[in-house]
Amino acid sequence: MATAPIPDSSVTTSILSDGAVTSIKIDPETNGYVNVRSYGAVGNGIKDDTVAIQNAINAGNAKNKVVIFPPGVYKVSSGRMRNPSILDWWCLRIPAKTNLSFEAGSKLVLAPNPPSDTRVLVILNASNITIAGTLEIDGSASTVKTAVNDQLHGLFISSSQNITIESVYSHDCYGDNIFIGGTEEIPSVNVHIGYARCETAGRKNFVVHFVDQLHVNRAVLNNSRGGAPGFTGANSLDLEPDVFKGTRSFYQRFDSLTTIGFGNDLSAGLTDAIARLWTLDIGSLDMRVSGSVSPALLSYGLTLKINHLAIRSTDHKASFGLQTIYSQFIDIASAKFDGIGGPAIYTAFNAAGGKPRLHIGSLGMYGSGSTLASGVRIDGGDLYVGTIDAQDLTGNTLHLFTTESDAMATVDNMIVRNSGTNQVVLVSSYGAAKPSLRLNNVAVFDTRAVKVKRILEFETLIGMQGTSLGTLYNPYSLPEWFSTYGNFKRAIRLTGGAVLPAVFIVEGSPEGVVTAPVGSLAMRTDGTAQATFYVKESGSAASGWKAK
Repeated sequence: MATAPIPDSSVTTSILSDGAVTSIKIDPETNGYVNVRSYGAVGNGIKDDTVAIQNAINAGNAKNKVVIFPPGVYKVSSGRMRNPSILDWWCLRIPAKTNLSFEAGSKLVLAPNPPSDTRVLVILNASNITIAGTLEIDGSASTVKTAVNDQLHGLFISSSQNITIESVYSHDCYGDNIFIGGTEEIPSVNVHIGYARCETAGRKNFVVHFVDQLHVNRAVLNNSRGGAPGFTGANSLDLEPDVFKGTRSFYQRFDSLTTIGFGNDLSAGLTDAIARLWTLDIGSLDMRVSGSVSPALLSYGLTLKINHLAIRSTDHKASFGLQTIYSQFIDIASAKFDGIGGPAIYTAFNAAGGKPRLHIGSLGMYGSGSTLASGVRIDGGDLYVGTIDAQDLTGNTLHLFTTESDAMATVDNMIVRNSGTNQVVLVSSYGAAKPSLRLNNVAVFDTRAVKVKRILEFETLIGMQGTSLGTLYNPYSLPEWFSTYGNFKRAIRLTGGAVLPAVFIVEGSPEGVVTAPVGSLAMRTDGTAQATFYVKESGSAASGWKAK
């Protein structure tokens, strides 16, 4: 005798015993769901389920019902894979106002040896889409027999709005595991991902293109085995709008981001105008890099805000921890660099764009076994650091090399432990460029058998004249200042300005050497009776100093 269909709402989970069949399983379109199995999808990883799944998605969209993917491996292919005369490069395309739900144990697997431009799950020119559960995409990168272009992606979102994804795990895609963007005129807007996990991309794990109001709660990106065709490692996060013209502003936010592999590459443009319009905001960025001599984090042409930054080079190969060139606005509350094979931070001015500007609350730099680790090098740019804590660096803690005239570096507190070979701080300049370096409180501790040779070293007179020093704590009696070439008399400003009276420490008489306003004071380190303390009583240049 045939069993009559169970009508909607005739049973509830409170009536059914644990493990019993529910109405959703009996009728896949009951209670607002469409089951891809009911449209012919098998989910055994062998049969091509593309057409069946797309039919289910279209039906769910038309009926305003959630499309569910029960546990299974769903093999998919692009239109051109099934028929070379078809130009459809996507496997599954999600129309506007679609809701998908992936049950635990379900995943999409790209058919072997996909052609160029194949993308697994595509949201293109669509809006108001939600994906619940964990969307897993396997890009089958190991099956690619010939090198195709890098436009072979897992999750591809372009020129779409109001997209919500609970969780996505995309891996082994020959191009990018996740790509989110569009055009400057029609970007993606308001894309929210709760959890993003990416592994082993032939190109990059996660690409941020033209997308505004992107919000990712948690992302873990591991590309230590990425990089087609060799798959020996590659970068993870890539911010790369093609040609940003600055017609509007863009903002992206990652609450927590962990990357493993070669590092990350962030660039939106070159100039101040562009950099002010593009903001990447990261709550916590934890980077573990290895396998490459490239910079761990290369960033320029945007506003970069990071609350907590940690970069560790596990094999000491990374040439820089953070490298920034052209215009850049960087605001970091706290940063830690560990085991870098070169400067922890390197900034450079470039005439084609602008100069970097860095504001860091607390900065820790640790050698951790690297024989090439050093601190901050500034080849043009502005730097403010609240506190520097440097330990076990082979090179200097701060190297200021001024290549353009309006560069300024300020460090409120610098604590250096067992760091440096020749010097702790090195100041130099190029041409007529005038550096401005302010060290407010410096403490140097060195318990090594072979200690650093000196604390402050100046390669140019103009470099020394642009430096001012607050307090210097030197319990190990290290040489405190040195001029590299010995062709100028040493004089350090302690306080004051170019118009207001200043206070100097000088070697030898300041007369004819130190330019300062009337009323300035100079204390001579090698003076004698009545020739140790000087007052600038007249003149506007270096003359008019009187010994007292």
